[in-house]
Amino acid sequence: MRLEGEVIRDSALSVSGLLNEEVGGLSVFPELPLGAGKPRGGWKVSEPTERNRRSVYIFVRRNARYPMMEAFDMPDTHESCGRRNQTTTAPQAMTLLNSKVSLEWSQAFAGRILKEAGADPVAQIEDAFRLAYGRKPDGPEKDTVMTFLTKQQGLIADRKSAGQKLALPSSMPEGFDATRGAALVDFCQMLLNSNEFVYRN
Repeated sequence: MRLEGEVIRDSALSVSGLLNEEVGGLSVFPELPLGAGKPRGGWKVSEPTERNRRSVYIFVRRNARYPMMEAFDMPDTHESCGRRNQTTTAPQAMTLLNSKVSLEWSQAFAGRILKEAGADPVAQIEDAFRLAYGRKPDGPEKDTVMTFLTKQQGLIADRKSAGQKLALPSSMPEGFDATRGAALVDFCQMLLNSNEFVYRN
């Protein structure tokens, strides 16, 4: 069973170390995706730390729902809803793969791993699995991730030499290889998009 959009967002914020756990207070206005029109009545984006509060605090306008929550079957606010619909659609995957906020979660997640696990790649992988899945990776999973990081680092090095901008961890140790850091961001984004993270068994 897929998790609700609010739970996915809160979990991603928690894993990345960005979740603001303050309780109570006013509603918050997260950043809207590029190209999304501002709802009638305005949408004044909250301060960065405020917008990362739990999803229960996201302001709800009856005629304009927050796009991420809408993609993940937020109930229609025009009528009573006894049970929430649950769908599996391409826009859900695209939201988690391509949105700016999802990339920011991945960069913060990678920064947290580097801070907690240091430069040891095995420790990084184990820490990432622990935070995202609540378990240790098995041997084949470690081997798969190590292979991915090595190959991805090579691809990113080509992009860097071509002058392309890299998506780097929110914080990196001094002297840490930028291409390795960018590969770690891609790995973290994969974890946040995986079935094990988004679905409940």
